[in-house]
Amino acid sequence: MISPAPAHDRLGGTPAALSLLRLACGLAFAAGLILVPLSAKAEDPASASAQSGATLGIATWGGAYGESQGIAYFEPFTKETGVKIRPETYDGTLAAIKAKIGGSSSPFDILDLSPGVLDSLCHDGLLETLESSMLGAGPGGQSVDDDFIAGGLTPCGVASVAWSTAIAFNRQAFGKTPPTKIADLLDIQHFPGKRALPNGPRYTLELALLADGVQPDDVYRELGTPAGVDRAFSALDKIKSNILWWDKAQDAIASLTERKAAMAASYSGRVFRAAIGAHQRLDVLWDGQIYDLDLWAIPKAAANKDDAKRFITFATEPARMAAQAELIAYGPMRKSAITLVGKNPTIDIEMKSYLPTAPDNFRKALKFDEVWWDGHGEELGKRFEAWREQASTAEGGQTGSVPTQPQ
Repeated sequence: MISPAPAHDRLGGTPAALSLLRLACGLAFAAGLILVPLSAKAEDPASASAQSGATLGIATWGGAYGESQGIAYFEPFTKETGVKIRPETYDGTLAAIKAKIGGSSSPFDILDLSPGVLDSLCHDGLLETLESSMLGAGPGGQSVDDDFIAGGLTPCGVASVAWSTAIAFNRQAFGKTPPTKIADLLDIQHFPGKRALPNGPRYTLELALLADGVQPDDVYRELGTPAGVDRAFSALDKIKSNILWWDKAQDAIASLTERKAAMAASYSGRVFRAAIGAHQRLDVLWDGQIYDLDLWAIPKAAANKDDAKRFITFATEPARMAAQAELIAYGPMRKSAITLVGKNPTIDIEMKSYLPTAPDNFRKALKFDEVWWDGHGEELGKRFEAWREQASTAEGGQTGSVPTQPQ
C-alpha cells in the first residue's frame, strides 16, 4: 500500500490570519481586483451548468491550503455556475480515500490527490480518464500540453499546484556570503552552523545526493543502488555532528528563527509564512528543491461527472491558478499561470519569487517519487535508523521518530 510522503504544510496557518485573508480576498474577488481576464475556455461552465444548483463533493485538505482553494476556486465557481461545493477534509492516504470511493457510489465527485495515491487508484480502475482536450488553452493560445509543466497531465489526473521541500536559511547566520547552491548544505567550513533535517530517509537522502553533485534526473537511479545509498550516507557523514533532526514542520522553522540552526529543510508554504513573519530574515535556497504535486481527479463512482469536469476545466484556467498562488506559496502547474501571479492581496508582497515553479526557482528541481519510496522505504528506513543511531552515539546528535503524517 502506498503511504503518503511526509506532508507538505497544507494544514498550516492560524485561524485569525486565515479569516483576515478570507475577508480581504473575498472583497477583492467581488471587486475584480485579483483575477486577470480568463484565457480561452474549451467550454463555458456557466452555460454548460445552466445554474443547475447541483452540489459537488470535493475531498481535499484543510488549513491555509483549503482556504486558498475556497477563495480562488470554490466560491467563484459557485457564483458563475450555481453549482455548490461541499469540501470535506481527509488525511491524504490511499486507504482513507479508497474506502470512500471503492464501492458502487462515491460521496465525492472530485478528489485532490498526491501522485502516488492517484497512480494506485488509476491502476485499480477507480478513476475517470481525463482528456486534455477538456481544458482551456493558454491566454496566448498555447496548447494545454505545452502549457502544463511536465508531469502535470496524467491519464487520470490534472495537476493544480506544486509544493516543495527546500533548504531555508537564516540570513543573519551568513552575513554578506549566504549559501547559493545545494552543495553548500554539506560545506560546514564555509557555511558553519547546524542543519535541521527531516527525521527520516525521505527527502534527507535525496538532499544528500543532490548536495553531493548528483543531478536531479539521476537521483532515484543512484539511490536504487547499494553504491548510491552508500554515497548518500557518506555525504551525510560530512555534517552528522551538525544535524538537528525534526519531526514536526514547525520545529524546522523554529530552529532557524531561534538561531539554533543556520539551514533547515522545510516546506515551501511554511517557509514563506515564516519569512514574512521574520521580516524576510529567512531566505530559500531553491537550488536542489524537491517538489511534489496535488492533482484533481474524478472517481469512477462519482454521481456528478459532467459538473466535476467543468470544475476542473474552470480551476485549471491560468488566471484561477494564479489567483491561488497569490494567496499561498504553492506553484501553479501551468507556465502561463506563473506569468500572471501578482501580489498577495493582504500583505502586498509579490508572490512570484516564493513559488516553486517560478522559472528562476525551478532550474534544478527534483520531482519527488512517492511510488519509488513505496518500494524502497522499508529497507532504507532500517538503514537510516541504524545510521542515525550510530551517528548519535558517536557524535552526540539528536534523535527522534520518523515523520509520517501532517504536522
